[in-house]
Amino acid sequence: MSKNNKKKRRSDLKNGGILLEELIASFDGKTNPIRCFSSDQILKATDNFSESRIISSWGYFIWYKGVIEEIPVSIKKWSSQNLSSFTEAYRDISVSSQMSGHKNALKLIGCCLEFDLPALICEYTEHGPLNRDGGLASGEVLPWKVRLKIAKEIASSVTYLHTAFPETIIHRNINPTNIFIDENWTAKLSDFWFCVAIPEGELYVEDDVKGVIGFVDPDYYWTMKVTEKVDIYSFGVVMLVLLSGRAAVFNGPDEAPMSLNDHVSEVMEKGEFDEIVDKEIWNDLGGDDDLVLRRSQVEAFLRLALRCVRYKKQDPVGSMLEVAKELKLIEKLS
Repeated sequence: MSKNNKKKRRSDLKNGGILLEELIASFDGKTNPIRCFSSDQILKATDNFSESRIISSWGYFIWYKGVIEEIPVSIKKWSSQNLSSFTEAYRDISVSSQMSGHKNALKLIGCCLEFDLPALICEYTEHGPLNRDGGLASGEVLPWKVRLKIAKEIASSVTYLHTAFPETIIHRNINPTNIFIDENWTAKLSDFWFCVAIPEGELYVEDDVKGVIGFVDPDYYWTMKVTEKVDIYSFGVVMLVLLSGRAAVFNGPDEAPMSLNDHVSEVMEKGEFDEIVDKEIWNDLGGDDDLVLRRSQVEAFLRLALRCVRYKKQDPVGSMLEVAKELKLIEKLS
């Protein structure tokens, strides 16, 4: 056996053991089937991780487009230098495997344990992940109905994460770049590596602050207590991103970084509702009746987003299930 093959074998055994431990800790060993691919298959599928195959890159990992057995796939490769804890990579696999049965979660096909950190092999989505401003890498403008559909479907996925398992699982990293869009404009939640479970019977768990700037719940930031509100807040910011077409942190008038949440709060204080809404949202209207219906949807959408981020602490949302139900009702207003 060559040195390379021996190294692959050691990595395979070590990583397989860690993955098994994570599965047992997270789901009592209950998991959907996970297919294991060889490193040779992954390298061939991605042309040795060629830059031309990159779908997106966010520091901790890179998504590549690959082809395995003539089927296009998305392959997630971790950067071991940037990962704070190896267990996060295995948690990504274990939670992804449980979520794969939900139509609005990115389906995990399998993994490769022969690298320093395991690579994930997932279904391929035609439009890839959203950008930080809630748009597509292609630059194609998303119609209002698609934006609303994305919010409704991701709310369904997060609700499932919170309610479908013996312990409530909190994502802690909900943001547009973790939302993939397929050819039918179906939204799929991904990247479950920051997930943490709240023990049965407990209201919260304490842990270090995780997440992306602009999406982190301020209460969580100061107390380090993880509750369902952590995901509700992040999801509310995602709704504001979809509504405004702005990133959660963007350059303000003086080019200084500005929080979208702060911007929305300032605009709301002035009563300038239209300043929040991306003008592209009004582009595909058929007439005055359409405008009235669209405006009622957009206003209801904004009110719900503000409740999620606890604007002025008024009527805060109690659960993601409540958010999901509200979004379904908003969609029916059309």
